[in-house]
Amino acid sequence: MIPSIEQWKQLYEAAAEFKRVGCWEWLSNGHIFGVENPVDGEIGYCCVMGNGGEMFGLAVYLGTAGLETFVGMLTGELDEDPLYSQHCLMLSFDDRKELHPQELKQIKELGLSFRGAKTWPTFREYEPGFVPWPIKSQEQVVFLTLVLQQAIEVANEFKSNPDALIEGEDEAFLTRVAMKSDGSLAWTSEWKQPRELDDIPIPAADPIDEFRLAKIKKSIQGSAGIWEMDCFFAPTPIKDGDKPYYPMMLMIVDQGSGQILNIALEEQSLMPNAAVASFINIVEQRGLLPLEIWAANEQVFMYLSQLLKFFNLQVYLTLELPAIEEAKEGMREYFQSGMR
Repeated sequence: MIPSIEQWKQLYEAAAEFKRVGCWEWLSNGHIFGVENPVDGEIGYCCVMGNGGEMFGLAVYLGTAGLETFVGMLTGELDEDPLYSQHCLMLSFDDRKELHPQELKQIKELGLSFRGAKTWPTFREYEPGFVPWPIKSQEQVVFLTLVLQQAIEVANEFKSNPDALIEGEDEAFLTRVAMKSDGSLAWTSEWKQPRELDDIPIPAADPIDEFRLAKIKKSIQGSAGIWEMDCFFAPTPIKDGDKPYYPMMLMIVDQGSGQILNIALEEQSLMPNAAVASFINIVEQRGLLPLEIWAANEQVFMYLSQLLKFFNLQVYLTLELPAIEEAKEGMREYFQSGMR
């Protein structure tokens, strides 16, 4: 649903109060606390930004998956760029030139005005695989308003001893929980452990025509050494629909020669079928199968699971893909030289 004018006003008022309190003066991004959504019970894990004096605001990481991504960022254990993996709602105070036209229009319609650097509130959703984008649903606006209000309560309560926020036992986080009372919400604090994270299945490709596979198998004339395969987000977003997204790139490189055998660029949900099609096309064209496949992540295994079993291919998971890295470096140099 679309937020009402009154709901937008309440969100901007909560943001203004959050800025006035300035709780980044005593809270750092390590002082994590939660706010439970009264609608669906999902917990938003809050990180106050601004203690370092660069970016001011509040990030709300959604659910256990969002929390684990944020903790991975803090500890340096996150393998990929957080731009492609974090899931959060974020309030930040920015310069006017950094606002999306939609945000400027919203501020004008509400009759609001802001002056100076780092004073213009922006409300963005960071969703894995997508460009950060202004929030627009009623659910997001209402929840972020509640989170900001409760963040102020938590910040004031722990102002004299902020480190008490990180003293929970058994990896529990202080969490604000609401109970409905006489038509309104009554908030209390509880120490709650994050819910267990369900395994997120990696999508597999559609079933492959076995007749075609059998025909390819008969045409195989030999082996082709080691093929390296990797699948990763491309850095250039694609505008398709309301929200730009980062496409995924599949790269297959012959390790011995360094030759790029295939590059496929697809929207994330279409990559399993694209990976299968790329692999089959190479085998058909060359009449060769690799002795081994080296990959850096499990996605490649799942995408090609049918082919690996049918052709009895040897696959190894490794952190080092020298031919892929050399190919990536060549692509980076090419694009950088073209931009000069």
